[in-house]
Amino acid sequence: MGKLLNGPQGQVIGSVGNNVSYVLKGQNVIKAKCRKVIKFRKLSPAQQDNCYRMTVINKFFKGILPLLKAGFHNVSIGTTSHYHNAATSYNKRHALKGEYPNLTIDFANIKISLGPLPMPLTSSANLIAEGVEFIWSYSDSQLDAKAGDQTLILLHFPALERSLQFIYGSLRSSGKEIIELPEEYQNTQMECYLSFISGDRTLVADSSYLGRLN
Repeated sequence: MGKLLNGPQGQVIGSVGNNVSYVLKGQNVIKAKCRKVIKFRKLSPAQQDNCYRMTVINKFFKGILPLLKAGFHNVSIGTTSHYHNAATSYNKRHALKGEYPNLTIDFANIKISLGPLPMPLTSSANLIAEGVEFIWSYSDSQLDAKAGDQTLILLHFPALERSLQFIYGSLRSSGKEIIELPEEYQNTQMECYLSFISGDRTLVADSSYLGRLN
């Protein structure tokens, strides 16, 4: 049963007929009720392809939701979309290669953040004895690049099916960040990503893929 909040002109919460209404980010959202779950084999080829794309992307996202929240939160502001929806939508379109059922992650096109903050003019990730050293250029003359911006870093290990996330790390002005790795991670293939977020958390950059190590 649905309920009217604040009188006849207010928001509807609950079930009304074939629809379900709820409040999301201050907006009244109405959606059709979910139908009975259809078995995968009964889906159309296009539906199977879409489901598999979601599966591949969500497997990559496993364990890095705090990073994605920092990197995609601003994309969803003013909409009924969620940061996870924004991250999934972008990467499902741009960061998969191959055809169903042989879809794989295109690591070079993964984004861990989207936004207008500028990235450094140069940046790199390099192996060192302790783990990985991220290095980037900094100049206070670069438009909108603030000394107090902080790093967002992702290291993904395909063979281990694991990721390490580092949120609100070194200041942009420091020019580097060292990630110390446990021994089990040091000699395995890793995909490296770097981005920046403003000190007040209102802006992020389009992340950069810094390549594969090992």
